[in-house]
Order: sequence, then structure tokens, then C-alpha cells
Amino acid sequence: MGNANRKMKNNNMLGKRILSGAVIIAIGLALIYAGGWIYAAGLGLILSIAVWEYVRLFEKGGYAPARTILIAGTLLIALSGQFADPAYSLAAFSLVVIAIMVFHTATYSRHPATAAIDLAASLGGVAYIAFSGLFLVRLRFLPAGLFWLLQCILPAGISDIGAFGIGSLWGKHKIAPHLSPNKTFEGYLGGVATSMLVGWGTGLLLAGYNPAFNGMQGLWIGLIVGALCPLGDFTKSIFKRQFGVKNTGNLIPGHGGVLDRIDTWLIAGVISYLLILFLNK
Repeated sequence: MGNANRKMKNNNMLGKRILSGAVIIAIGLALIYAGGWIYAAGLGLILSIAVWEYVRLFEKGGYAPARTILIAGTLLIALSGQFADPAYSLAAFSLVVIAIMVFHTATYSRHPATAAIDLAASLGGVAYIAFSGLFLVRLRFLPAGLFWLLQCILPAGISDIGAFGIGSLWGKHKIAPHLSPNKTFEGYLGGVATSMLVGWGTGLLLAGYNPAFNGMQGLWIGLIVGALCPLGDFTKSIFKRQFGVKNTGNLIPGHGGVLDRIDTWLIAGVISYLLILFLNK
């Protein structure tokens, strides 16, 4: 009876993950296709929810980051990414960092025992989520941004499937057993291989949209993105282990929180943007 109940529970969870995943993909593709301020605002809202989950982790641990400033500041920074002139983003970052400093200086007497960690957590949220997320915004506003965003983000997103499948079937050697006990070297290599395959296929399919690009270049992007984007998951796991939680939130049935879903994309956005600048020199 116990095995039957466990199997039914796993099937229900799988169904929720598939349904939620389909909704996430549909929303993401709609925002990407829309482009412009709709994309910037939509992604800004997603990043703001992620930073809210980040703040809640610290609040559960007894700390007090600048919640309102972080949420509003993340949205402001994301919106600044739609402008070609980087001065807008620099100004947005400067305003948010200054606001955080003013806030923690003014509220020091409320939390003197945790004030330094509160300040560090606030600045860390700007660097980890707002700064990384800005690259996802700027990718869409590059020349041929729709092409580049699909070419770089799809391998990162789908690599999770390959990593999960290979890891479930053949995973034996743990990468970081104390940090993320389910992650194995076999799963990692499966994710990299999946990312390479998707990068190659996407490059072939989209070559008509960008004739200067080809499947082999897509494969290399898939290799680099697939190899490095798991860092986003490990970074998030450090926070989760610190505060003893399974997920960063519960907004997405079967998946956890928004930050649980976009952690690898944050790293992939930074890597991809820099790769594109290098490839187009």
C-alpha cells in the first residue's frame, strides 16, 4: 500500500510539473515574442518575485534585508535594460544601491545585531538577481535579439531535462553531496550534452533568420552555457541549505518558487550576452 501511495504521489507531482512547465513556457515565449517594454516589464515582474522569495529566505533566518527597495529596484533595473544606452542601467543600479545604504543606515537601531548581514543580503540580492537578470533583458534588445535569446536560453532551459533524465537513470557519483545531494556528475554531463544538442539544433533551425550563424556555433554556445549554468542552481542551494528549506517558494505547483525555476537562466543570460559580444567582434 505504501509503494502504491508513493507511486500515486509521484505521478501527481509529475503531472503538476508538466502542467506548470507548459504554462511557464507559454508565458515565456509570449513575452519573448512581444519584445519591447512588454518583455522588459514582464521579465522585471518575474525577477521581482524571485527577489521577494530571496528576501523571505533571509527573513525566515531572522534577518531584515531592504525588501521593498529590492523588489522595486529589481523592477527598475530590468526596465532600464530596454534602453541601448547603458547609462540608464548604471543610473538604476546606483539609485538602488544608494537607497539600500540609506535604508540600512536609517534602520540600524531596529536590528543592530544583524545590521551588517542585512546590508550584505540586500546588496547580494541586487548582484545575484537584479544584475544577472538585466542581461536577460538586454539580450532581447540586441540586434536580432529574438534570435539570440532563443538560441542561448533554450539550451539552458532544456538541459535540466537531460540532467534529470540521465541522473535518474545512471547517476552515481555526487558532485556536492552536502550541498545538493541529488546532483551527480552523470546528470551534469547529460545536461551539458543536452544543451549542446539543443544549441546545435536551434542554430540549424534559426540559421535562416541569421545567415551568419550555423549549427556548429550553436553547439559551442550550448556547450559553454550548459557547462556553467548549473552554478545558478548550486548558488541557490547554498541559501536553501543555510535556512533549511526545500524550495525558495511555492508559487509554481510541482516546481517550487520562481527563483527555483530561473536560477540557471540567470547565469545563462550573463554568459550568453558576453558570448554574443565576443562572437560579434
